[in-house]
Amino acid sequence: MNPKGFFAALNVSQRCRELRVSLWQCPHFLFIVMGAIIALSILLTHLVARLYAEPETVVSIIFAVTVFLFVVGHAVIKAFEKVAEASQLKSEFVAIMSHELRNPLASIKWQLDAVTEKKAGLAAEELEGAFRVIHHANERMISLVNDLLDVNRIEDHKFQLAPAVFSLNELSDELVKDSESSASSRQLKFITLTPKSQFWVKADQTRIKSVISRFIDNAIRYSTASGELTVTLEDVGWGVKWSITDQGAGISAQEARQIFSKFFRASNILRYQTEGLGVGLYLSKYIIEASGGTVGFRTLEGHGSTFFFTLPKAKT
Repeated sequence: MNPKGFFAALNVSQRCRELRVSLWQCPHFLFIVMGAIIALSILLTHLVARLYAEPETVVSIIFAVTVFLFVVGHAVIKAFEKVAEASQLKSEFVAIMSHELRNPLASIKWQLDAVTEKKAGLAAEELEGAFRVIHHANERMISLVNDLLDVNRIEDHKFQLAPAVFSLNELSDELVKDSESSASSRQLKFITLTPKSQFWVKADQTRIKSVISRFIDNAIRYSTASGELTVTLEDVGWGVKWSITDQGAGISAQEARQIFSKFFRASNILRYQTEGLGVGLYLSKYIIEASGGTVGFRTLEGHGSTFFFTLPKAKT
């Protein structure tokens, strides 16, 4: 190791920042602390044993030191668990990302190959269809990259919102209308329970739009065919509550605890042929809470789920 690399390795604070953990969760720092504590404990125990002949005093000190070392050792183990979890998340992320990018890239390749092979013999309708598939695949990749950038901004504390007053009714109605064709393809029907009075909130409209879109998209994906999707908007005093209820698969109690975790994907994802990195709900939760609201869900496995969020009312 060159001198520069050696001194860089000794920079514990920098190493902890690279791991994105606090000093008291950083293995490098905790190793130094534990080593110092062990050395100091041995020295103090030796001095006390020499100064005091009473065995009870020595035993009490040794017991106290043992308990303290146990607590510090537990902190070290927890720090290693955090690093191990991060390593596992990294491996899972690489696998998921490879799969999610491969599909749109393969679609683009197939369509370009078809266009190249047929060239002049390609009908206008076929050409339009090919470009439509390419456009959809390209949009899919852009969405994946944007989600990853947002996750990184959150972890670096650089995620920003641009709050403005807007009607949650109008935004909800617009997104439901945009999703009707997708729902119809699975024989699903929207039922909207929204009052005529306008509910005004102050939040980042673009970000809230992404939250509602994700909730609607998930409800469509995980619903059984020929079901209903109920969208509700209601006044809850301090804020406005938006929710969507599906009649789909529901979520198991074990998975419900992780539903808003980063890179989490339900075990029934293969059965429902769904896509995604598993960061949509993680981002949605962050956006709503950063806007001063709350987010949650109710579910019964095999009978569907209700996802909802509440935003503070705009001051009039």
